[in-house]
Amino acid sequence: MSFIDLGISEKNNSALKKLNILKPTPVQKKAIPLVLNGNHLMTQAKTGTGKTLAFILPIIEQLKYVNNEALILVPTRELAKQINSVIKDLGNPKVKSMTIYGGVSINNQIQKLKNGVNIIVGTPGRIIDLYKRRELKLQNIRFAVLDEGDRLWDMGFAPDVKYILNQIKSSYQFMLFSATLDSDMRKLVQKYSKNKFEFLNLSRDNLTVGNTTQVYYLVERFEEKFKTFVRILKLEKPKHALVFVNTKKTASWLEKRLKTYKGINFRVGIISGNLSQFQRENVLHKFKTHNINLLIGTDVASRGLDIDNISHVFNYDIPKFPDNYIHRIGRTSRMSKKGVAITLCLKDEYEYLCHIEGLIGKEIKLRTLYNRDMKNYNNPFY
Repeated sequence: MSFIDLGISEKNNSALKKLNILKPTPVQKKAIPLVLNGNHLMTQAKTGTGKTLAFILPIIEQLKYVNNEALILVPTRELAKQINSVIKDLGNPKVKSMTIYGGVSINNQIQKLKNGVNIIVGTPGRIIDLYKRRELKLQNIRFAVLDEGDRLWDMGFAPDVKYILNQIKSSYQFMLFSATLDSDMRKLVQKYSKNKFEFLNLSRDNLTVGNTTQVYYLVERFEEKFKTFVRILKLEKPKHALVFVNTKKTASWLEKRLKTYKGINFRVGIISGNLSQFQRENVLHKFKTHNINLLIGTDVASRGLDIDNISHVFNYDIPKFPDNYIHRIGRTSRMSKKGVAITLCLKDEYEYLCHIEGLIGKEIKLRTLYNRDMKNYNNPFY
């Protein structure tokens, strides 16, 4: 099946070919015809499945080129930039789009709005700010999209999202895309679609990426955890890796330990909620350009990251909630590339691993370390 078969114009299809995007992904196959048909959508699909084009392409196909025609709400400025970059890459000079988020000049954003835009991609806080200043008008909205819905909720944006949707008085097509769906999100879709929507579930049967090798190391005692991790790093030699921990305190501690530990040669960085927007962007730029090849972060700090060619995801701390495991390992093996997900599991945390296996419907294989110079090859610690 081609994009033409889905109803995408030859012009946009040619633009996709120039980007070497030749065949639609499963979420694109399902969503694009429904969006073109005017259906409201609630779509469950994980990060890295091509869902951005699943809503951007049919929106662009239907634009009437009036001001503020489409509003796309996202949890982070990084995701806003990524979506806007996809729009720009399609190369249609008639489509005017912009990003709106905090931490940058609001006056520049006001000027762009006055000049006229068709598609707005932004975070809820700054969107509300501009709306209350009467600089952002919502009466022409024809498409309203919530992308990474679970992250919007995790980061506390649910009240802001509901406020924004309540201000839109025009008749619009509503779409929500999320890796997971809770009852509040489902009720929101029912309300703003007047309970007339299509539900696409593209993650339930394949919650984890098929190309990801998933293993865990069982750590006997907490005191052995760091040295076990160092040995794993030496064995794996990751080229571009994310390291997940459960708290900001652990992230800071681990960064310092790795930077001062002799015998390993990794360029280590940290993504933390304590960073300013400028510092966060600087760290992400260094990671994307491989000036940092080992990036440490918590689930919340890492929300909305969309970085290609991540070879490894390490769970230094096993996540307490199984859904977070899915979010974490979804950072590797993107778009059919192979990746490795490695989890460190303390003995008294084994129940969390069992919960994860129950959710994904798959066994995570046990891997052990051993000293080749010792007789007891089954002893993972020395």
